[in-house]
Amino acid sequence: MRKLFIVLLIIAFATTAFAGWGSDSQESQEAQKVAKQQRQYSIGQPIPYFDWSLERDLVIQLYQVRNKKVATHSVWRSDYGFIEGDCPSFGYGIPYDTSLTNPLVATHEDSRGYGGGAGALTSVEQAEPNGIFASKNTSATWVMCLSETGTSIEPIYVETKVTVYPYPVKVDYDKNRVKRAGKASVNMVK
Repeated sequence: MRKLFIVLLIIAFATTAFAGWGSDSQESQEAQKVAKQQRQYSIGQPIPYFDWSLERDLVIQLYQVRNKKVATHSVWRSDYGFIEGDCPSFGYGIPYDTSLTNPLVATHEDSRGYGGGAGALTSVEQAEPNGIFASKNTSATWVMCLSETGTSIEPIYVETKVTVYPYPVKVDYDKNRVKRAGKASVNMVK
């Protein structure tokens, strides 16, 4: 009786385990249809190839501008849009949790199968062209306010939204308005 029970158990297990063989699951069929559709798109509507990219050029110029020692003016507002503070500043605001070192690290655990995936690949952040690891977690900002004499920087931690202007501004707290008050300290080429 025991042998019969074991044989029936093995047959039931084998039937369950191999039931999916030979027939595609719903997910597999859908994945095949999506892949087929993507192949058609690549034939009928291929991804364009450009010799030059305006957006890439502007981002490169932006990195160059951000890497210059420039006079700016920073204004921060509450969550309701009211101006809370301002100052003549130096450079552009720095997100609070920007890091000099990589906040992520690849471990050898993944390649030995300890971390939940036998040989699973991991993605690790790389530094921005300016050598820092940009924030992805906060809207808080370090604003580099100039001292009253303009000879030193007074870093201010601001948790609300910050706008940094590349030119002097006049701030009207009563009307909750910011108005340009001079020439820009830096420009980009169009």
